[in-house]
Formats: sequence, C-alpha cells, structure tokens
Amino acid sequence: MIEKIAPVQRAAAIINPATRGSAQELERILRAAAPAHVHLEIITTPAPDAATPLARSAAEWADRLIAIGGDGTVAAVASGLLGSDRSLAIVPAGSTNVIAKELGLPNSARAAAALAFRSNKRVYRDVGVYGDRCFLHMAGAGFDSRFFENTDRALKRRIGWVAYLPAALAALQIPAVGFTIVADDETIELESSLVLIANGSAIVTPAFRIHPDIRSDDGWLDLLVFTATDPAAVARTLGLLAASRLADSPYLIARKARRIELTAEPSLPVQLDGDVAGATPARFEIAPAAIGIVVPDPDVVRPWPPIVAQGRALASALGLDLPHPVL
Repeated sequence: MIEKIAPVQRAAAIINPATRGSAQELERILRAAAPAHVHLEIITTPAPDAATPLARSAAEWADRLIAIGGDGTVAAVASGLLGSDRSLAIVPAGSTNVIAKELGLPNSARAAAALAFRSNKRVYRDVGVYGDRCFLHMAGAGFDSRFFENTDRALKRRIGWVAYLPAALAALQIPAVGFTIVADDETIELESSLVLIANGSAIVTPAFRIHPDIRSDDGWLDLLVFTATDPAAVARTLGLLAASRLADSPYLIARKARRIELTAEPSLPVQLDGDVAGATPARFEIAPAAIGIVVPDPDVVRPWPPIVAQGRALASALGLDLPHPVL
C-alpha cells in the first residue's frame, strides 16, 4: 500500500564517501535537486559504522532522511530511523543497490535525487533487527558473510559487484560448519555452508530471485538453510539457483519465523545487507512495517514495457546508468 505524506520541508542527506561515484558530485546533484524552500543538510559519514548514530540524530529535526550509497548504507541509515515516523529516501550509489531496485527507484543519481525531494508517496517495509542494527534485504552467516568480509573494498568501488567474485570463489573452498538454529519454537541442528535470513528475495537484480515465497511486507523473516556439502550437491544447488528453481532443491530447508537465533561452531561473521556487522551467536527479529520509504508516484511514473524493463534490469546489473522516466 502506498501512503501519501506531507511535502518535505527539512531534509538530511547522509553520504557514504566510499560510494562508487564521487561524493562531491553526488552532493552537487543533491543540492541542485533540492527545492528552494527545503532546508537541506548534507552529512558525510567519517567511518562505515557512523551512519546509524548520524541518522538517529538527524531524525530529531529532519522530516526526510536521504541515504546516499549502497545497500549497507541504506540499512545503516534505516537503523537510525527505527522507532520514528521519518521517511527514508534513497539515492543508490553502491555496487548492487538491490533495495532501491526492488522498490522501483531510478538507477540514475539525478533522477533518484529529484524523486527524493519531489515524491510525496511512501511504502512501509518490514525490517529485520539484529541488536541495535537492522537490515532491509538480507542477512547471513557462512559463505556470504565470509566473502563480504574478504572483498577488496577499493576494487568494489571501482568495478561494482564483480569485485565479489574472487572472494566468493575462495569462500566456496571453506568446509561447512555445525549450526544450531532456533526458528521460533523449532530447533534445527545440522552442518551447513550458508544460512540466510531474508526479508527480500533478489540477488543483484530483481529479475534474479532466490525464492518465490519471500516478501518484505508479510511480517515474517524467511530462513533459508543450505545443506549441500559435497561438490556434486553444491553444483546441483547452484544450477537450480541459476534457473530460479532453488525452491525445488532437496538441499534447502526453508522456514518462516519472527525470531531466529544462530549458533555456529566455529563462530562465523554475520553480514547485514552486504556489510559485516558482527558474529555468531546472533539473534534476529522482524519489525513489521517499521520503515516508510519514499517511492515514485504510480500515477505519475509509467512502467517500462516488459521487454524494455528486462533490458534495463540487465543494464543495471552491469552497473550501467540509464535515464529513468521520472524525469
């Protein structure tokens, strides 16, 4: 459901200086897009973990916060908004920008900045909560958290999601570990190389969904446990994933829960929307409809024809910056 909100009067923009684009250029684009009547304050994060307290402080006076960066930056800013009624706008400037893509936001920084100020519509999305931090899309422990931890940040800034590949290939060589998983009242003990706690389903692009039952507005977390351990089983699972048929895999355990606890031996890093945020043991909960995100007005923005939309999805996955109909 899309809700109408009051026009923005006071905005705080939080920029991750490690974005793929120039932080100075993004600031220039933002100031050019801001209407004259809007009081705008632009804040550059001094460290990767600084966005949350900065957002929490800005939410005391701004009626709209704008996250400028990738999925990790968006999640960090959203963490600072939990418990408030402030709206979150997004200018995607990361390596994958899955959250923005799933919401139908423009890939162009100029179009996204214009939308951040102009749109008076927002949708509410569930939020996964991990301690005092949140994730809007996906958390995990195992294969994914290991390669996120070991990805070269400078390379990621230069070439985008392709920078994950060397670290991902190395992580595939690491053996499965023992997990104890508590999903509400069910306890699961097994060996696994990857456990995902999902609030969104796409990887890289909305056209590539890992499971058909995952929604970000149903009040549930989706637990996906991968049980393939030998090379043949891993290859079969990857083949089904590539064919968008992961739900058919005999090596996948899927559950819905409102509270999930993970323990691993040995301990594993935990990632939230692509940023390593801690380690197991870890506890996750769902906060239903906890964040309102500014989106295009469906009465103004017309969708692309299907064949064009597919081409744009491919271009977006490759990091190409194409114009968007909001302008």
